Amino acid sequence: MSDTPPIITLLTDFGTRDIYVGVVKGVILARCGAARIIDLSHEVGQGNVHEGGYLLASAWGYFPKATVHCVVIDPGVGGDRRILAAEVGGQHFVAPDNGVLTEVFNDTAPTRVVSVENQSLMIQPVSQTFHGRDIFAPAAAALASGTKLDDLGPATQSWLKLPRVEPVEQDGEVIGQVVHIDRFGNIITNIRAEDLPNEPRVQIARHAIHGLAESYQSVPRGELLAIVGSTGRLEISINQGEAAGLLAASVGDPVYVRTASE
Repeated sequence: MSDTPPIITLLTDFGTRDIYVGVVKGVILARCGAARIIDLSHEVGQGNVHEGGYLLASAWGYFPKATVHCVVIDPGVGGDRRILAAEVGGQHFVAPDNGVLTEVFNDTAPTRVVSVENQSLMIQPVSQTFHGRDIFAPAAAALASGTKLDDLGPATQSWLKLPRVEPVEQDGEVIGQVVHIDRFGNIITNIRAEDLPNEPRVQIARHAIHGLAESYQSVPRGELLAIVGSTGRLEISINQGEAAGLLAASVGDPVYVRTASE
């Protein structure tokens, strides 16, 4: 193995009020003491695999090869869903087989995927309610320590795929939707920069925004703006305010874009 400390990222819907995140980190460090643990987020909506998949797909490409991404957004914990470990672009992922890896796999095809079934790696007895501690964390620590993917369980060629939600063009209008609302109240859509016309008119709910702002400061304080954000997607924001609160926006809400002159 490299002398560089292994990196393990955590993406969960646990929040930070309870002990769950800390316990997962404790298990990882007990089994891979050199690990550097990076918190991507623990504030994913409860059981929201679509939001988790968006965040994971937006983040993983910025990490070095051999990073292990441990994803615990697992509303099916204790049921018959599998836990997957995958190699994608030289990095590893440990996640439930509930579609949360769909966007990552759509962007970059996995090299190999296995079903995590090696009982010797798990904390025994395995809890029916905390697989993040008993299965996910040990699997992530094992991969970070150099355990081969195939040692975690048998290979699989099938996994759950969420329907791909893409903007559609209809009668000269691009129709997308809200995919995430960040802690600043910015409304992030699935409409990419290349989907936008030259002079867009953006509509969400009853509010229309003409043109794209170059920065938040391009408009007066408290005014709505449309901007291409850091993920290359259309965002709706307020300069020094919370757009989601003002517009009562939620994930899944439709967003319409057409040329401003129309």
